[in-house]
This record gives sequence, C-alpha cells and structure tokens, in this order.
Amino acid sequence: MIVLEDLSELEQEAQKLKLAALGRLTANLAHEIRNPLSAVGHAAQLLAEDVPRDGPASRLTRIIEDNVARLNRMVEDVLLLNRRDRLVREPIVLAAFLADFLDEFQGCERLPDGLIEGEIEGGVVAAFDRTHLHQILWNLLRNGLRHCSRAPGSIRIGARQVGEKCLVEVYNDGAPIAPDLVARLFEPFFTTDSRGTGLGLHIARELAEANQAQLSCLARDEGALFRLTCDT
Repeated sequence: MIVLEDLSELEQEAQKLKLAALGRLTANLAHEIRNPLSAVGHAAQLLAEDVPRDGPASRLTRIIEDNVARLNRMVEDVLLLNRRDRLVREPIVLAAFLADFLDEFQGCERLPDGLIEGEIEGGVVAAFDRTHLHQILWNLLRNGLRHCSRAPGSIRIGARQVGEKCLVEVYNDGAPIAPDLVARLFEPFFTTDSRGTGLGLHIARELAEANQAQLSCLARDEGALFRLTCDT
C-alpha cells in the first residue's frame, strides 16, 4: 500500500509549529527584558531628581531614559510581531476607516491641519484585519513623519480600486531612497534613523502578508511611496 501526503500541508504545519515556538520564545524574552528595563528607567528618574538640571550628570540621565524608552518600544514591536497570526479579516470601507484613522493619528502626533492629505476613492473596500490595517498605516505614517519636510501636503495617503485589488498608498516628500537601500527597508532592525527601532516597516510587511496582501516601496526620483496591495 502506498500512502501519498501533500507536502505543502506538511510544510504549512511545520511553519505553524515553528512560529508558535518562536512566539513563545519572543514573549518570554520580552518579559525578561521588561523587568530590568523598568528598574533601570526608574533608577534614572530618581537619579535625575538629585542632580542639577544643567549639569553633565543630567545629560547622562537623559541618555539613559531615552535609550530605555527606545528599548521599550522595541519590546512592544516584537510582541506585536508575535500577534500577527491572530487576525479576523473583514470588508473595510476605506473612506470611513481612513477618515477616523487620520483624525486619531493627527491628534496623537499633534500635527497641524493640512500636513497629511487624503485622496480616497468612494466605495473602495479592503479585505483586512482592522487592527492590522491600523498598525500598518500607523507605522507607514510614523516613518513618513521622520523623513518628510513637514510642509502642508508633505504626506499623502490614497486608496483606489484596480480590478479585484485595492491599493493603499502612502507618500512622503523626503529624500528619495537609494536603490541599494530599497531592498533592505523591510529587513528587521535595519534603519537609517537613530530614533527608529528598525522594526516598523518589517512589522508592517509581516502583518500585510498575514492578510494575504503585499507591501512594497516603489522607486521614485523624489520622495518615497509605499504601496499596500490587498484583496477587495
């Protein structure tokens, strides 16, 4: 008797087991890192209260606090990446979703009116997990803020339907991305900005792929354009 098995199913099952093991590892690491980070941050705050604000010791405590905050953001990013397989795809009407999203983003970042412009076609629907889409766009706009001129319209977000696909695009008017860097943008921990963790774009792409979508950066002579292509 010959038994035939679908190798693709076996590979998918192996991938699920691998991701589950990786998820447990990252969750445990994040927990173990958080506790000492919290202690370091608290110690730095107490130390800052006992040193002159304009002295060299004050500058050192600020460096400690800034780096503790950066590491905390990195831990949060890793935990978010671990939750990429928890999704509920649903049809999302993008005009309403993006209007609410932009109001929230501009309020949280305290941005002036007009810095971000929206160009959303009416009736465009994306099949996506709502939380994942929110996080992807948040990461893309935060990335855009770090590189744009902050002039009116320096960030533009648009959505349109092309055939059976929905395209969501985020543009910023910063310096064009060198061709040799485009391929590395989505690598984990790769960043050209000392303020970033190097995980934002990587997480955005991982969440996109979890929703059977593609996130790419398009080559341009000016600015940077990111395109999310997903099902409708």
